[in-house]
Amino acid sequence: MKLIARFSFFLLFLSACQKEPMPTPPPPPPVTPSLKVVWQYPLSPDTTDVFGAAWHTWQGNVIYTTNFTVPEAQIHCRDAATGELRWKRDDLYTAGWTDRQIVSIADKTIASTGRRKFCIDNNTGQNAWKTDLHPFYGNVRLYSIGEFVYDAQYPNGAPYRESISIVRAHHSTGQWDTLFTLPHDNKYYPGLSSVSLWLNPQGDSVLMVPMTMLGNLAIYGANQGRADLHAFNLRTRQMEWSLKDFDTFRSECPIYPPVISDNRLYINCSKALYCIDLLSGTVVWSRDFPSAWGSDIRYNSLKEYGNTILLVSDHTNLAMAISKTDGSTVWENKEVGSSADELTLFEGILYYTSRATGRLYAIDAATGKTIWNMGSPNRTSKIPASFGSQMLCIDPASRRMFVTDKYFILCVELPEG
Repeated sequence: MKLIARFSFFLLFLSACQKEPMPTPPPPPPVTPSLKVVWQYPLSPDTTDVFGAAWHTWQGNVIYTTNFTVPEAQIHCRDAATGELRWKRDDLYTAGWTDRQIVSIADKTIASTGRRKFCIDNNTGQNAWKTDLHPFYGNVRLYSIGEFVYDAQYPNGAPYRESISIVRAHHSTGQWDTLFTLPHDNKYYPGLSSVSLWLNPQGDSVLMVPMTMLGNLAIYGANQGRADLHAFNLRTRQMEWSLKDFDTFRSECPIYPPVISDNRLYINCSKALYCIDLLSGTVVWSRDFPSAWGSDIRYNSLKEYGNTILLVSDHTNLAMAISKTDGSTVWENKEVGSSADELTLFEGILYYTSRATGRLYAIDAATGKTIWNMGSPNRTSKIPASFGSQMLCIDPASRRMFVTDKYFILCVELPEG
């Protein structure tokens, strides 16, 4: 009897052990697709420490800039398929290509060194026209809309900026046309942030011009200013409205154009993202970033995806999607590098380089999930090559990305899916 009881107990124990769930195995590590480097070439012949930026593709070519450690900059044009150098310009003599100092219009590349503007024929690499702005001084950033390049000139010279003129030139002529001039306002001096275009319900093209009004140092001390927004009708040549003092700045406005969608404008300022109704010129909502970013967000590039605005912090490792409806958070990703450069959105994926990590990121724009990140294949103990503080561009036809590290321009084949 005791033997039977012991056997029955053993069977019950065995049955209980079998019913106990097995431990869940850890999930497999994420699969990062191998990115094929099609070709690469050094940014300088001796492969010294050079910063570069891939800017745009044109008829099977990629046009990009380099910034040497000395006051010398170049523009290169290479065959996008093979990397063969078609032409280069090394006679522009500027302290570096930053922000938006070159733009692409039709078959032209227009470059700015502040006092001089160069329009370069993409076929030959030679000047189509050149403008010397001295003594009026020009803005170092350029913006293109349609067939025109937009710029700012300071008739009173730098750094006083007692007045500012918004000008534009057709890419084929180089003849500058003054659209409007703004004087200083109560000892605040105007500076151009960006220009972009809004088509109003009447079909008129309205130029949206955010301005930084910098305070006079003698009166207000350092780093005090405000943000204004002007809506200038290009047909009537009149200001439709001006929204003044909608934000306070420590130094300057955002350097990238805002997002314009459904008669609304989305713009990032010092500590907040604003949604502005373009029909009335009023603020619809604002989203503050008091501590999540750790620094001003005015340098962040914005991209529109569906009903969201995408942005990446320039200080902390954080990417976010903000609802266009009310400014709420749709998703955030804290496992990515920061970025202060222009974002690229292609086939629902957000691409950018990070100066914090030196890596290239691909983020799902719908969910915020990191699809992959890539370090420079040229990084060694002797060559600390890294992706960071460089722009990139993508050719949609070939699905190839052109990106620079500190030493090379690379052509990368994007994976499918």
